[in-house]
Amino acid sequence: MRAVGACFGGQYPEIPFGMEQEGKGCLDEGEEEEENYTEEEIVRAREALVASLSIMEGRNQRAKAREERQRLREQEQQKSDSE
Repeated sequence: MRAVGACFGGQYPEIPFGMEQEGKGCLDEGEEEEENYTEEEIVRAREALVASLSIMEGRNQRAKAREERQRLREQEQQKSDSE
């Protein structure tokens, strides 16, 4: 709300919310946040991401195929109407 309010003359926060405590600033370029994930957790997360992307790709391909079929039907309908 404060960010939207800043668009209308309000004051934008100096420090991002949740980062007010000392030592919790943004990461510098090249600096990574330390996470304690096991190799197995990383592999599972990667596999889940790949599966998710595969599902999205399949849905996208089916949607494109439906659109193409619909477009062809409309063209055929226009052709038969004009004859």
